[in-house]
Amino acid sequence: MLNNDSSIVSPEEYKKITEELYKRNLELATLYKQVDSLNKELGVANENLRNVIKQRESLEHLITHKVKGAFTRSKYIFAGILDGTFGEISPEIKKIAKQGLDSDDTGITTVDLILNVANMQKGIVKYDMKTVDLKEIALKIINEKKDSAEEKGIKIESEIGDDTYNVSGDAFWLKEVTNNLIDNSIRYTQKGGITVRLQKHDDKVLITIKDTGIGINEEDKKHLFTEGGRGQGSTRINVDSTGYGLYSVKLIIEAHKGRVWAESLGADKGSTFYVELPAV
Repeated sequence: MLNNDSSIVSPEEYKKITEELYKRNLELATLYKQVDSLNKELGVANENLRNVIKQRESLEHLITHKVKGAFTRSKYIFAGILDGTFGEISPEIKKIAKQGLDSDDTGITTVDLILNVANMQKGIVKYDMKTVDLKEIALKIINEKKDSAEEKGIKIESEIGDDTYNVSGDAFWLKEVTNNLIDNSIRYTQKGGITVRLQKHDDKVLITIKDTGIGINEEDKKHLFTEGGRGQGSTRINVDSTGYGLYSVKLIIEAHKGRVWAESLGADKGSTFYVELPAV
């Protein structure tokens, strides 16, 4: 008598298994081709990225040594004209030289800003993290900016209590953030005022800068803290806007484990900028 062995595969089952294996092998071969194609594309992309990095480094070198150098040399010439190095000058020439000097200062500041952003993106900016009182920074920047605000008929007010508002951060870069935001509000406010407020809530410190300026529409909000992002309103008021100022603020604050955002009811309804940092 023959045993009924269930392990024996019938011809029909064998054919079915063989066809299934063949199908799986075809699928694997297709997947292998796709992976191989993706690897080749990735290799091309990496090579392109290396070329972009080289081009960017070359551009940064050009900006540092050529563009900034040209601004600096021009600045010294205008400064020499103004201080009498080249002799007596007429009021008209003095006015032109002053405009040239201011323009060079703006150019140098812009170059430094772009280079700083490039270094932040590469992660080579070193932050000297210590306990910092944001009240000291805010009051210092407000005092420095009062004259330029008053020249436009704008009043800067502060709502800062006697408490300390300590955070862990790099004082230099936090000053840059505060200076940038207050300067931004002055630039885009034609009348009214600016209020700087410090608050503590939960384990956070919040600095608020509210202005009565040109405001921000919903479309411009999307580009506000992006690289090169410029709103229609900002370019109307400031044709020299680079779109790197608020982007650098974002990079600095994120490096401090904080967040920055803006709110506005719309065009010509003012803006409020917020910076939130962990308290210590």
